[in-house]
Amino acid sequence: MVYSGLWKLKEVLVFNEDFERVWKSVDELLADENTDSSDKKLYSMLIEFSDDGFVKMMMPIPEGVSQEEIDEALSSGELELYGDNMMVFEKHPWKETDGKIKYDTGTKGTVFGEPIDPWDEVKEEDGMVRILTYHLVRADQ
Repeated sequence: MVYSGLWKLKEVLVFNEDFERVWKSVDELLADENTDSSDKKLYSMLIEFSDDGFVKMMMPIPEGVSQEEIDEALSSGELELYGDNMMVFEKHPWKETDGKIKYDTGTKGTVFGEPIDPWDEVKEEDGMVRILTYHLVRADQ
């Protein structure tokens, strides 16, 4: 599978009413009036496996942000734009190692005195790509 390119969320791993982890479709979560509005914004993000070796997580620039604020954030390096109305809110390196695609989660620390490996494998599941607690499909699907 070719990972480079633009992806969108298809399913999210959430807890149900019995505190069991289940996959729910983004469409179902967006239609649910109990889904928090900040979660809804997150579920509409796009993810790019860019050719420059980064996984970029992007969402629309929040309403009410002025062009002056955007320009200021761009010039200070605080903000990276994607297209006309998207901002990169997280960016992590990715690589192919031994035929596996991995990305740097940024996780730091130790478990039982052993350092945590921040590189997590990106897996293909049921025709989708799994990263963190998300199943992704190509953005043009």
